[in-house]
Amino acid sequence: MNDATQQPEEEAPRRSSRERKQVISVYMEAERAAVASEGKKKQAAIHSRNVRSTRSRKRKQEEEAESDNDDIDNEEGDDYAASDDEDLESDTGSSDEEDDFIDSEGDNRVRPGVRLQHEWASVDLSSFQTVDGDKIFYTNYWHGGRVTLHWKVKGVLTKVQRALVSKQRKRTITLERVFSGRPTLSQVPYHTEMLPCYEYFAQGIQSHTSLETFKIVNHHLPPESWLGNSVLPSLGNISTLNALELSNCSLSAAALSSLVEFVANNTTLSTLNLSHSNIESEDTAKALAKALKKHPVICNVNLAYCSLAGGSTVVDKILSACKNCDSLEIGHEDFDKESVAMVAKFIGKKNSVTSFSLTGAPVDNDNKKLLSDALVKNKTIESLCMHSNQLQLPGIIRNTKKITKSLSRLTSLDLSRNSLPLAGTKVMASFLESEDCKLITLIMSNNHLTSKGTNVLLPALKKNTTLQQLDLSRNWLNDKCCPAVIDMLRNNSTLLRFDLTGNKSLKTVQQRARRRWGYVDGQFRFDESRSSPQVDGGRAKIVKGALFDTASLDSIAASNHTCAVSMTGFNHNDSFEETIRKINALDASESVKIRYKLVLALNHVNTDLYNPRSFDSIPLELMPLLLEMLQQGIGYNGFGKDIAPKTMPNLDASKKSSYSYGTWNPLTRKREKASSKDEESLSRLYEVITSWQSLPQLFSRGPGVMKVVSQAKTKKSTSKPRKRRKFGDESDDEDEAWIPKGARKTGQRK
Repeated sequence: MNDATQQPEEEAPRRSSRERKQVISVYMEAERAAVASEGKKKQAAIHSRNVRSTRSRKRKQEEEAESDNDDIDNEEGDDYAASDDEDLESDTGSSDEEDDFIDSEGDNRVRPGVRLQHEWASVDLSSFQTVDGDKIFYTNYWHGGRVTLHWKVKGVLTKVQRALVSKQRKRTITLERVFSGRPTLSQVPYHTEMLPCYEYFAQGIQSHTSLETFKIVNHHLPPESWLGNSVLPSLGNISTLNALELSNCSLSAAALSSLVEFVANNTTLSTLNLSHSNIESEDTAKALAKALKKHPVICNVNLAYCSLAGGSTVVDKILSACKNCDSLEIGHEDFDKESVAMVAKFIGKKNSVTSFSLTGAPVDNDNKKLLSDALVKNKTIESLCMHSNQLQLPGIIRNTKKITKSLSRLTSLDLSRNSLPLAGTKVMASFLESEDCKLITLIMSNNHLTSKGTNVLLPALKKNTTLQQLDLSRNWLNDKCCPAVIDMLRNNSTLLRFDLTGNKSLKTVQQRARRRWGYVDGQFRFDESRSSPQVDGGRAKIVKGALFDTASLDSIAASNHTCAVSMTGFNHNDSFEETIRKINALDASESVKIRYKLVLALNHVNTDLYNPRSFDSIPLELMPLLLEMLQQGIGYNGFGKDIAPKTMPNLDASKKSSYSYGTWNPLTRKREKASSKDEESLSRLYEVITSWQSLPQLFSRGPGVMKVVSQAKTKKSTSKPRKRRKFGDESDDEDEAWIPKGARKTGQRK
């Protein structure tokens, strides 16, 4: 190369690594701005398209209504009256749906704007208020360790804003958010940009006249002035309010003071829920106790996980104020020994509480005996909850006749988040076996329960006939407890709900199938000697052993059809555990559930069950039902819509799939075509009909006594022989017999 071509390369400056990073960051910022602008344009286009579609839909509805009215006007007599009645019924139905919401006509409020999910990236992160701390943020290391708002939190904030500015129902206002997955949030954070939406929400309460329930759960509310100045004055003017719930709302001291004053002046509330609140002022706690004591109708009080300033003195006052209530929940991890002793003293005294819950308060050995003796003295409690009390069970439930007899009145028992060793399971098993046991619900979640304890506990349920719900979730169960679970489910017909979720050692597949390839007889092919089949885990064994035994048609019918067992919530490795749970949870007869299971087994699980010779013993009257069942499939033509997955597509043969290779079926996790299902059902029908030995009976005369006429009573026809006519003879009366019937009236022959 010459010098002229080399000169530009030598004179070009070489940027340092810092300068290159700066240039890259500038390009990245420009690209993000372009993406954001495109996103706004797309959202605006979608919004305008939705508005146009809404207008066109309303226009079509109006045109249809006008055409219907014209048709009705043209009708006469009874037909007109019938159509008029139908229109009146349809109008009342639509009015009921519309009356469920507040009428927005005459509402001059300006609806605030809602931030979209991507727009929350530009807000000030220091203005967020939440008890979750840094969980709502995450560090983006791809952008130099930049701290941004979590994408899931952005979506939650947008949904909350839309809920705040949406229509409100007349009788119930509910603002509730339940979190699942990561990040593990406990409440919706608050930002100053959300204040206009909260103000709009509070202004909407003023138009209510028949509100019965006001409920906000898991939301960090705006500053104290919002609740005291915007919400409570509007609720005070409603004479029909009977339930107020502000749970896990991070209420400030001023907001709690205003709330206590509202309760003191109210005379209609029957339910008050302030759980997960911190009452840090002793005066406020005493004022709350005074308000509860003087309230005329309040009967359900929930102060679970509420810290109460003032210690055992305030706890004693609140307990004495709630002695006439039907339900009481109280407790916090800050409760000392004296506070728990006050609770035991309250239980032992005469009161009207039928449902009691002590949550979060630690119970030592001395208080165990106090609580146990108090339960013996109590005569009213039917539902007992001892949640997160650091108890080593049986604890308060000792194996004595007095305690067993005193607990015979319980219908619900919750001992979750404690410890249940093997000795405790023996006591609980003896209590469940006793004739005095009347438990309907038993919750022992997160109790460190092992498989040994389960093998002792579950056999007692074979004799129990009252328990309907059992919760053993989030324990230490593994595959060794499966025989006891299967035996219990096969011998128990009263248990309706059985929760085994969260037991991670309870597996669906213990060992996956391994296919080995190698040289066999000089050829490279599948080697069966080195391969191993799939080994089912505990979950699959429970389903196949007790709930859905597909070994034969008789075993399917003999399976458990009453208990809905929850394990993972998914269909893993052809176990169909979630589908079987939905089938057993149906509010239907046992024959309907067996039909669903038979269709599922014949089509997806064990196609070897389909044998035409196995249907020879079926009575003739049931054969049409069998022929119908052979053509059915879950998800096809609306069959099994109650048990099919939520994402189940429409697999009707009349609707073509957008894919030439079929539609994805989440039930079987495969792509299927409706045409293949039709071909399979037709082939099965042909095989059953051609191989059925009783086929001639289907076309023969039905059962019944045939009337036989005796020969003695039969009369022979004595008709005279007809004269043979000759050519040229005149017509006589006998010629009328040759005239067709239709021609006799007109006198013409056909």
